[in-house]
Amino acid sequence: MQLTVHSMLRALALTSLSAPAWAGVSVLGKPQLGVFPTVQGAVDAAVDGDVLLVSAGFYPGFTITNESLTVMAESGAEVNIQGTCTVRDLSFARRVQLFELNVAPATSFGAARPALELLDNVGQVRAQGCTFTGGRPASSSAVGLPGGPGAEIARSQRVTLTRCMVFGCTMGFWSGEAPRAGGDGARSLDSAVAFYDCIVRGGVGSEESSPAGGVGGAGMRVDGWGVFAASSAIRGGKGGGGDYNGCTAAGNGGDGLVISEAQAQLFGTTIDAGLGTGYFSCFPGVSGARTVTSNAVLNESSVYHRSIAAPALVSDQSTVTLNIQGKPGDTVYLLVTQRPTFLYKPALSGVLAIPAPLAPLPVGVIGPSGTLSVPYALPDLQGPQPSFLRVFQTLSVDVAARSFLSSSIAVVVENT
Repeated sequence: MQLTVHSMLRALALTSLSAPAWAGVSVLGKPQLGVFPTVQGAVDAAVDGDVLLVSAGFYPGFTITNESLTVMAESGAEVNIQGTCTVRDLSFARRVQLFELNVAPATSFGAARPALELLDNVGQVRAQGCTFTGGRPASSSAVGLPGGPGAEIARSQRVTLTRCMVFGCTMGFWSGEAPRAGGDGARSLDSAVAFYDCIVRGGVGSEESSPAGGVGGAGMRVDGWGVFAASSAIRGGKGGGGDYNGCTAAGNGGDGLVISEAQAQLFGTTIDAGLGTGYFSCFPGVSGARTVTSNAVLNESSVYHRSIAAPALVSDQSTVTLNIQGKPGDTVYLLVTQRPTFLYKPALSGVLAIPAPLAPLPVGVIGPSGTLSVPYALPDLQGPQPSFLRVFQTLSVDVAARSFLSSSIAVVVENT
């Protein structure tokens, strides 16, 4: 057990009347570094393996380049990032975790920015419980620029989003100006991405624009490699309404899933086209297509998905409750690791996060409620490291002897 000044400082901050003085970003277990006013300042001071704890407030965007870091909101804190969260150039052994962040870039001149930008990553990127909303172009920027995507993922091989909301920019009112398309929900280029329990939605096109409303953004665009989604929703954005002066038309709805030269493996995931409806319009727009494919493989299954949830930050020598959802009658086995992997397993209807050799631990049977709560005792973490990562996943065997992987969940264990 490592006694850290950081734990005492956090307790004092919660009880102090001058709590705003503690606002900022700290590095877990390293009080000597102080408190940083920006996430980027903490990123620049951190080293591989550090955990950055972000207090409630508003912060500029930040970039992580080839460094293993975790950026997470303090427990119960509302953290708003008013810029792009960029992760780039991760080598194979490095990984980045993002927990409970609300990311929405400010209005920009020129092209609107994505909320999450992943570029050229061989290492793993994981986002849990985050909301990513694309940025908006300024009214004085070039005519016709669309809203920003919620996520822009390019040439990144191992990306997992769990319980995230990914929204393209909704353009809002552009009185009398040229129509602007809503932002796409997520774009993936030559990447491998898994979505668990996520909502991915295109933005609504411009309202009151002329001579028509703006086109809705696509829910998701996949070009090259592929995407896996379980218990998620992919929705095209609605078309915006035209200018109320004159008899204008609404914008067309955005497509649900657009996929080219890639594969999509979808389990219990809905896809909806955006509607061509809008305010102040004489003529409705055309609804988008549910799916648009080009040299692509699209497999959809209604197989019931399994999931697991737990707190993001816990202490060593404590007991964490794992909340497991599945189908009544499932026999559940727990899988645990410190070093997750990313490997799609068609026979198990999921992405395996636990490296071989697997050591399944039987933890119970799912009851009629469809849930199982499992207490998991964490050990006393020895050594100088201020924290460790634990990744949990379950393997469920149903009454027909079929096996299914659940979502995976990462937990930061503080060495207190």
